[in-house]
Amino acid sequence: MRFVCVCLMVLMSRSAVAQEEPGLDTSPPPAPTSSVKDRIYVGGWLGASFGDVVSSVQVAPELGFIIMPKFHLGGSLVYRYRKDKRFEPDLSTTELGGALFGRYFVYAPIFLQAGVEQINWEFPVSTPVGDFDVIDANHTAVLIGPGFALPLGPKASYYMTFLYDVNYDSSGPNPYDRPWMIRLGVGIGL
Repeated sequence: MRFVCVCLMVLMSRSAVAQEEPGLDTSPPPAPTSSVKDRIYVGGWLGASFGDVVSSVQVAPELGFIIMPKFHLGGSLVYRYRKDKRFEPDLSTTELGGALFGRYFVYAPIFLQAGVEQINWEFPVSTPVGDFDVIDANHTAVLIGPGFALPLGPKASYYMTFLYDVNYDSSGPNPYDRPWMIRLGVGIGL
């Protein structure tokens, strides 16, 4: 038994000395660096809701950057058109905004997303004479939630996120009907 222990110690000390010898590099090779262009992707998401009373269409082009394989940063512009038939005449509104987000891939294809979305939106307010006025307001949504990305090819992927607006206030007017939202989108590498 002593002989086996002595042999193991000699072998371990020999390999430790070999790693320190000058000119012998045993470290793993560095990861290949990709160009900035290879780390940029474009895409976006579309949304639509059609009902008897309220209908809306959303478009949000995105630009993203792969900081590390597991961490992506991006931003988007948000445009939404909404038509509400509960008013006479029908209320049509246009909403504009922007968003910044980060995605951390916990275990591919699953990621966690956090971001901030600032949107300028319009909502109706009743007047004393039974009519309504349209008020402009800003809403800052803090959106967090999980998502997943599925590859569509070597440079494209489909993604789905389930986001919760931490700043949603059920007692006041909001640009969204509920704090939870599901977004479907596509990302295409350059």
